[in-house]
Amino acid sequence: MAHARLTREMDRRLSEAGLISLEVYDVLVILEYQEGYRMKMSDLAAQANFSKSGLTRLVDRLQKKGWIHRERCEEDRRVSYAILTAEGKKMREAAWPTYRASIAELFGDPLISDDSALIWSTKLDEMADKAHKTWLEATS
Repeated sequence: MAHARLTREMDRRLSEAGLISLEVYDVLVILEYQEGYRMKMSDLAAQANFSKSGLTRLVDRLQKKGWIHRERCEEDRRVSYAILTAEGKKMREAAWPTYRASIAELFGDPLISDDSALIWSTKLDEMADKAHKTWLEATS
């Protein structure tokens, strides 16, 4: 319930700024982090938490806008790829400042600050050490 409210609020802020929706942002950023900016449609649907038909409809809309290109696999005609275009990358980048500010305000700056990797790494190390000590005590 809280997650739904927070994502609706982030989507509202993006919309008010005249930017892409949160679901479009998620799809574009997933593609941006893939080698060659491309991904199998079925894998993209799973990672973006879409049904295959829901993702197909979204990709159809994004392809019409020139933000994604779709390509069939030559080896297996049942497979198609979604490929992020330069224009799609620009749209995702344009939304980043609003997206980042929303995360900072709604979830807190430590999640996205420059030092967040160090903070999380330190916490994870502490947790791993504690788990290891507990395991050693249990197996001695």
